[in-house]
Amino acid sequence: MLYGVMDTFLGYYKNHETSVVNLNSGGLAGSRWGMRGEEDLSGDLKARFVLEGGINVTTGTAAQSGRLFGRRATVGLISKSLGKIEIGRQPTPGYDWGTIFDPILVAPASVIASLTGEIDNPWMFNPLTDPARLDNLIRYNSPLLAGLSISLSHSIAGNTSPTNQVKTYDVGSLIYQYQGLQLGYGFGRSSGTTDLTPDTKRQIEHAFGAIYRFPWFSVYLTYQLRMPKDSSADKAWQVGMRIPFGIRHAVHLGWGGRNGGLPDAAPANTLTQDVRVWAAAYIYEMSKRTSLYAYFKRLENRGSSRLTILPPAGLPNPAHNGEDVTTFGIGINHRF
Repeated sequence: MLYGVMDTFLGYYKNHETSVVNLNSGGLAGSRWGMRGEEDLSGDLKARFVLEGGINVTTGTAAQSGRLFGRRATVGLISKSLGKIEIGRQPTPGYDWGTIFDPILVAPASVIASLTGEIDNPWMFNPLTDPARLDNLIRYNSPLLAGLSISLSHSIAGNTSPTNQVKTYDVGSLIYQYQGLQLGYGFGRSSGTTDLTPDTKRQIEHAFGAIYRFPWFSVYLTYQLRMPKDSSADKAWQVGMRIPFGIRHAVHLGWGGRNGGLPDAAPANTLTQDVRVWAAAYIYEMSKRTSLYAYFKRLENRGSSRLTILPPAGLPNPAHNGEDVTTFGIGINHRF
């Protein structure tokens, strides 16, 4: 079966020195095309394959650094009673956790993406970029049992991106749902190599998430902790809401922050990654397959932080400490 998403948006990005206006691909969902198929084997057992490649809609080129199937390339077995196991390049439980507990879920406006994905050494639990997807990954998803599901994954040889190729990863999650309540816990471990930089140190992550769906709105909470070997811990938190209006309209709100774990003994001019981020998005479902959306996000750097918001066309990091970065835009999403 052939399937896909075509998504493009017009975005404006600004810091104190410069601004950028451009068309980008993949706001409400990453643009992609894919093929998937299944074969009945015996009883409730099936074989399944999935091939999925990202698309830059504005240029017609392949996303994920030009990979043919950079989003997913897997083969595996599926059983309703035993769960499923899939092998190949694919999202980790950290990616799924990030998308479940992201109240915004519009990539350029995502608060959790700014806290954990739009940095030089992204977290394992983020909804935006590698290592949320990994090469050479073996993943198991359990069947749903009494509202609880388990996902476990191990990458044999890490990723092929420059910062992650020397690592292996173990990422797992527990998701529990009962009526309007949904809870999630994630654990991640990446192996170390030289232990000299954040990219090569062994790291441990914990991720906690909660959603409560009231009749008229939903509330989101997340807290994440990352502990590199022999370094101070990073901490990230987020609160948010989704407010539907009828069956076609919804407003998504988010606010969060990150403490980059700067050691007390670090020099005063050491760059940090301490930020506060708030965002809002509006989504209009024109039909079952087509949506319009608009968004706004503001990233406030704290102390000596100089982080930016990363559109595909690129907005430079601020030249001075403590500068703010702003973005807003409008887009269209079509699913087929």
